[in-house]
Amino acid sequence: MFSKILSAGILQTAPDGYRYLNRGHNRILVLIPGWAFDAKIFEPLDLDFDYLIPRKIDIARFNADLADALFQKKIKEVSLLGWSMGGFLAVGFLKEYGEAVRDIFLVSMRRSYSRQEIRSESTELKKDPTAYLTAFYRNCFMGQKHAFRWFKKHLFRSYIENFDLGSLLRGLDYLMQQELEPAMLKRDNTHIIHGKKDRIAPLSEILEFLGAPPFPPVSIIEKTGHLPFLEPGFKEGIKRL
Repeated sequence: MFSKILSAGILQTAPDGYRYLNRGHNRILVLIPGWAFDAKIFEPLDLDFDYLIPRKIDIARFNADLADALFQKKIKEVSLLGWSMGGFLAVGFLKEYGEAVRDIFLVSMRRSYSRQEIRSESTELKKDPTAYLTAFYRNCFMGQKHAFRWFKKHLFRSYIENFDLGSLLRGLDYLMQQELEPAMLKRDNTHIIHGKKDRIAPLSEILEFLGAPPFPPVSIIEKTGHLPFLEPGFKEGIKRL
């Protein structure tokens, strides 16, 4: 992998955009957040991994920035946890640097987003960003009252007051161009996790896409919505995979 990175010429002056959190485990998990969130959403997450956490994500440079972080920190292999939009970023990295990926966990993903849907969302976002984001966050946490209380206490105000409209719109443009490819999901190291009550990425959609019986199997977290990793059952769901 590193010879490929060097030949691409991306290691010269790129800043360190990732924070390494040593939690006393022998595996490293890259945490990749979804649209309109950042890595702080993963703060309650307690999995049996050390964490590699992005300080800020530049969608256009995601693969290069993560590859650079692995090189700088002398990390040869990681697992990826991509949540929602972060799942597409994780799959994109897997395509380019698959030899560096031990496992990939795709959480709360949709197969794709239609152009009409994204354009409608973009219009509403630009019309009143604060109102749009407030409603969006509430929908994300539907069915997760305890998690939503934590979010409102620790992150909601910061997200609402400090959003970057340009970054949000670029994220929507990115989503409009993405579609899960069945071939990428047939790898033995690919794992799918979904909340049963997800209103943003309905469980029925991913199950229909994967077929019957679904392959890879889907670890369904009961009584949870779009953020299953904030629920106690998520850790056990990971262990079952």
